[in-house]
Order: sequence, then C-alpha cells, then structure tokens
Amino acid sequence: MAGYKTFTSAADMGPYVSKLILELPEKVRTEFVDKDSFSVYVERKDTETGEVVLAKEHHTDKQAFPSKGYVPVLSAYASDGEGNPQEQGSYIALELPEERLTKRIDGALTRGYIRAMSFRITQTKAIPSEVPGEAPLTGMVFDVDTGDVCPDLADWDLTGSGIFDDIDMNYSFFTPDLDAINAARAAHPFNPLPPVTSVPLLVWLHGAGEGQEPYRTVMGNRVTLLSSPEIQEKLGGAAYILAPSSPTYWMDSGAGEIADDNKSIYTKALKTLIDEFIGAHPDIDKRRIYVGGLSNGGFMTIRLVADYPGFFAAGVPVCAPWVASLATDDEMKAIAKTPLWFVQSTDDPIVTAKDHALADYKRLRKLGAKDVHITCFDHIQDETGRYRDEYGQPQRYIGHFVWIPVYHDSVKTELDGTNVLVDGCPVTLWQWVGLHYLA
Repeated sequence: MAGYKTFTSAADMGPYVSKLILELPEKVRTEFVDKDSFSVYVERKDTETGEVVLAKEHHTDKQAFPSKGYVPVLSAYASDGEGNPQEQGSYIALELPEERLTKRIDGALTRGYIRAMSFRITQTKAIPSEVPGEAPLTGMVFDVDTGDVCPDLADWDLTGSGIFDDIDMNYSFFTPDLDAINAARAAHPFNPLPPVTSVPLLVWLHGAGEGQEPYRTVMGNRVTLLSSPEIQEKLGGAAYILAPSSPTYWMDSGAGEIADDNKSIYTKALKTLIDEFIGAHPDIDKRRIYVGGLSNGGFMTIRLVADYPGFFAAGVPVCAPWVASLATDDEMKAIAKTPLWFVQSTDDPIVTAKDHALADYKRLRKLGAKDVHITCFDHIQDETGRYRDEYGQPQRYIGHFVWIPVYHDSVKTELDGTNVLVDGCPVTLWQWVGLHYLA
C-alpha cells in the first residue's frame, strides 16, 4: 500500500480536502494522467467513537446521510509534493469538489465537529512509464495518510495555551513575515513603499461553534482570510492576529452554557491573554490594538470594549448578541469611547437586528458617539461566484452568516446605504479599522 497527503483549503463554509497528493514509485508526465485514472473512496468518522458520522450536504437540508462513499475527481496532473502542477513529477495531484464527503468540520451553530477522514485511492487506468521499455504503472492503491498540506495556515501557530486569570485557555496566532513583506514593499514598482517596523494586533473572537480547539477556531469559518495579503495591507501593511478559543462559550456567565445576560466569565482572562501576548511581541504597536468577532465573539467584542474603554483603537462586532435593553448607562457610555463598526443582516433569525445591533447603534448615537457605524444587509449571499443554488443563482445563506462579507471585506456602507467616509474618502471595513490609532 502507498501513501497520500491531503491538501486542505479554507472556504466560506469551512475547510475541506480540495486535493489528494499521491506519492509514486517513479516520475510520470502530466499528459499521461487524467481524472479517470483513479477512484476515490472516503469515510468521515467521529474522532471519539470512530463511527461513520451522519451529515447534511447543506445546512438547510432536512436529511443527513452517512459520510462515506466515492468522491468524483475533478482533474488530475503530475505535481510536486505540495500539490503544485508539474510537467512531470513523482506525485499525482487529484482535485476534489467541495462537498459533504470532503469537509473537515461540520455540525451546528453551537458546536462544530472536526472529522477524522480516511481515503482509499485506487488506480483504475494504466499510466505509461517514463522509462522506455518499462511496464506501465498499474494496480496502485493509496490508503496510508502521510500528512496534510494547508497553505491557508501559513504563518499560523495553533499550539498556544496557558492559564489566564485561573482559566485554562487555548489560542492561535498569526505572525506576519516582516522580512518578506518589507522586501516586497521595497520592490514595489515605480513607488517603493516604506518598511513596516511596528504592527497592530487584531484580536478576533470566534462564534459559539468554534471554541475549545484552535484548528476549529481558525478554520471553522475562514478566519485565515484576515491573514491574507489584501487585508493585511489594509491593516497597515502587516498585523498580528490573536484568536483565542473559549473553553465553553464567550457568553458563559458561569453556568457553562450560553446566557443572554450581557455577562461573561472570560473578560479578565482574555484581557490577561492579550496583555501577555503584547508583552511577548515588542513589535506590536500598542496604539493599534483592534478587537472584533462574530456572534458569540461579537458579544465578547462589546463586553471587552465596555470593560476596558480606551484600550482598543477600534472594534468590529459582527451579528453581536449584546442586548441593548440590559446594558446600563455606564456600560454604554464606556462603549461609546471606542470607534465601532457593527455588521448585521436584517433577516438574521438568531441575533435579531432590532434588539441587538440596531438598538446598540441607536443608544450609542444618542450618547453622542460619532465614530460608530452600522452596515445592515437585507440578506447574505455568495459574492464570489463560487456557490450557486439549483437555479444557478448565487447561494443565499441564513442572515446570521454575515461574517462572510466581513472576511471578504465587502462591508462598506452606513445604515442609509451611503459609503462610510474617512476624511471624505470612501473606505471598506478593514481600511477603516487600519486607519485607527489611539491618541
């Protein structure tokens, strides 16, 4: 039996195995390989019980199916060991579709589950040998998993852990490669850019389903886009990202479950973690500490801003279940001291706009907060052209998935539909964040 590597890609609906990389006994040429050369069988199992799990193809489906079966091969080609196409190579890469059987994480909004995946790839068509007179390659079977390739996790460390204010917490973080970034800036055509010497820190807080395990926190809904060159540039050229993993839920006020009471047992622990992380990275600019998060993490964004006014340069609460009617005047006055950009969808069935983001925004405006904005979508749909429904139209999601346009940085409007402006110029969400400094 032979070995294979998986190639995992981050996507809007979570990570999936987008390629299999097969190690060959000899080199082959791409023109002798096609998608009909192999069949791919996979089983997705519960990591604790080892049983094949039931899963839905889409979150709106009513029926779940056993996660085992054959996956179509979209294309095949000779490659290097990282899955990059080659005219000839000692590996073959098989590209796979994004579907239920290739997903690494699934579950519900309040808990995502990382699935153990085992593949068996069987050769179904002979491949001519590169060596004249030698017999073709036939009968190969690949069923030994030798590792994973995931470029989306480049420069991410998922091993952070510690005890903060007596709470044991895992965390992930992204470290920008300043040497590579500054080399690229110096080589910028026509107008070299100045080097980056100190960088901001973005603290990003996950939703209810992505806690505990750092891989789930970062890959569950594509946090890795925050480390993309496009968003890093908007944050000032480079930025650290700190992504803590809640042991339970950020909205846990002591019972170990989600409570809608605007309280959290994790406030001091998070602040301690943030302070220690800043202390361990002297190139972080303390004037540019940003905080944001989605759903549970959107709540925690506001909780931190309320408890530590004047510490964060800007905040991004996304579909945040902070209940305006429960907040005290002192809390709202403290929140008003930090520039905020709320992101919400009016059709969110889980965190309603009326009782949360819109009510929060109105109270802050009434208190005189000037640098507070809210983008309120009518609905959320795919903007990439990648996901379509059965009629060929852009896939429409439940309104709670408003973090998707946040990660793609297509958030740019005020409540009245006009562009958010800074010094008279229109900006996107992440451009706005990157322009904020503490005095």
